[in-house]
Parts: sequence; structure tokens; C-alpha cells
Amino acid sequence: MRKIIPFLPVTIILYGVFLSASLCFAQITSEGKEIGADYHKQGVQAQKNGDLDTAIMFFQKAVELNPGLAVAYNDLGVLYEAKGWNDKAKKAYGRAIELDPNLTSPYFNLGSIYEKEGDLEKSVHYFKKRVLIGEWNEEWTIKARKELASLGVDDPEIKANFLDQHLAGLDLGDDINASPKGNDLDPKKRKRDARMHYSRGKQLYYMGMLPQAMTELGQAAILDPKNKEIEKAFEEVHRKALMSN
Repeated sequence: MRKIIPFLPVTIILYGVFLSASLCFAQITSEGKEIGADYHKQGVQAQKNGDLDTAIMFFQKAVELNPGLAVAYNDLGVLYEAKGWNDKAKKAYGRAIELDPNLTSPYFNLGSIYEKEGDLEKSVHYFKKRVLIGEWNEEWTIKARKELASLGVDDPEIKANFLDQHLAGLDLGDDINASPKGNDLDPKKRKRDARMHYSRGKQLYYMGMLPQAMTELGQAAILDPKNKEIEKAFEEVHRKALMSN
């Protein structure tokens, strides 16, 4: 019977080539992200200088080298829209959202572009999204709320949705207790729970729900009594509550 001799040298060589290529790719990817970020910065500067074509070139290079750079896709969308290339702009905004669903700008930009195109249903959809992921009194959230008002969407409706979503997000963790017991004596857990109460209290304050806000901030203060930020927020809400009576 003929003896079969495995081609070990060839196997070893091929494995070595594959390993080298993988290491090289990883290195290029890491370096590419840094270079892509630099290209993005250059694109922002070119855009500020009014050189849109150069800015587009830099942004395109940025996403080529760093495909996960969501902000560069959004900036590309802005320039595509400025050029009148709405379809390309919408794709760029959409890609930015896919990469970073918490990036606020592309939602507003999509709302605006669909409003200009007369697709009011999609416009309302994206303006609502913009409101729901932002801070209630942040500048661009307010602008999105005004756009929704102009499209016939009542602010109280948006306010209710906003509060529901933000409080639901804050409730994803463990149960929150103002009175420490058992594991609640863990300082890290108490501080984390205090932050959750603080965030909830701030959102309620923005919504004008002062008694509920004071309750949440009071619980935050119990859990983290040395936190000056919580103390300041509680005093601010308390003062506002006294003035409204």
C-alpha cells in the first residue's frame, strides 16, 4: 500500500500567510480608523471654509477608512443635501443612524429633507425620533418640537411619549429603593441608583411635573447625600415649586 505523506510545509506556509494577512488587516483597520478620523477633521475644516467639494472628498475618505464613523456619514449627508443630491443624502443619514442610533443630528436632517420633499408622514416620524432621544429643552429638540407643531402634532402628545420613553429607559435596571437595605448598602449600587433617580427627576422637572421631580431628587439625595449636583438640582426644583404656588 502506498504511503500518503501530508504536505506539512505547504500547510505551514499557507497558515503563515493567512496569519500575516490577518495581523496586517487588523493593523490597517486600527490605523485606518485614526486616519479616517483625521480625514473627517479636515473635512469639517474644508466645510467651514466653504469648500464643499473638498469637504465631500475628505468625508468620503473618512468613511472608507473608518466605516463605523457615524458622524462622518451624517456630515456627508449634509453636503449631499446642499448639492441637491437628496437620495444620496438620505442614504448617508440612514447609515449614520444604523451605526449610532443615539446620534441626534441625522434624525432632524431626515425630518427636514422629507418635509421639503412633501413626505410629511416620514418627516413627522423622524422629527419625533429626534425629540424622543434628546433632552427636552435642548436647542435642536425644541426646533424639532416646533417643526412637529407646524405639521399638526400637539406638544402634549410628544411630551407624554417623551416621558414614557425616558422613564422606561431608566427602569431597565434593578429596582430602586430610597431606603438602603441589604445590597443597597453597597456604595457603588447606591450611587448608581442615585444617578437614576437624579436623571428621572431632571426629566420630570423639564416636563413641569415639579412634585414628582422633587420626590425623585429627594430619593437621589438620600442615596448620595454628598453629591452637590443632586443637591443643587433639588434646591432649583424646590425654589421653582415655591414660586409656582
